[in-house]
Amino acid sequence: MITSNPAGLASHLSLIKRLGIFLLLISMLSLTGCGSTKVYNASKTVVYNGATYNLSNVQRIGSRVEGRLPSGDEVRLQGIDKKGFNALLDDNKFVQVTSFVELDDKDFVYRNKQVKSYSDFSKILKSQESAMNSINKFMANKKSTQLKLK
Repeated sequence: MITSNPAGLASHLSLIKRLGIFLLLISMLSLTGCGSTKVYNASKTVVYNGATYNLSNVQRIGSRVEGRLPSGDEVRLQGIDKKGFNALLDDNKFVQVTSFVELDDKDFVYRNKQVKSYSDFSKILKSQESAMNSINKFMANKKSTQLKLK
């Protein structure tokens, strides 16, 4: 004759439930460290005209525009307006315009062109502004490691 012990069976099931809950809590606690916490420390480089520039430790990124007159005199063109540039062109046939990207104490030439009109000068400025925006977005993106400037 088989007799059942409902009280013993109930306590056995209660023990299994407690063990299951305990194992579930342990597995949840062990997975809390496996989240989306990621550290990106890849080096950042800019490639332009076949040269590679490392930006990983650069503290300051800037730009400047300079001009050289046919006489050899240098002129700082940062912030010059159309009237001022055209006045330079009235006195000279052209202005050799060079735009630089400054990386701390190192510079690289971004554009270098003989300019005979304000329109060409404006294109150089817009191109440099676009490059600086690209560099700033690149530096803000933690996942990207290389930027190819055009």
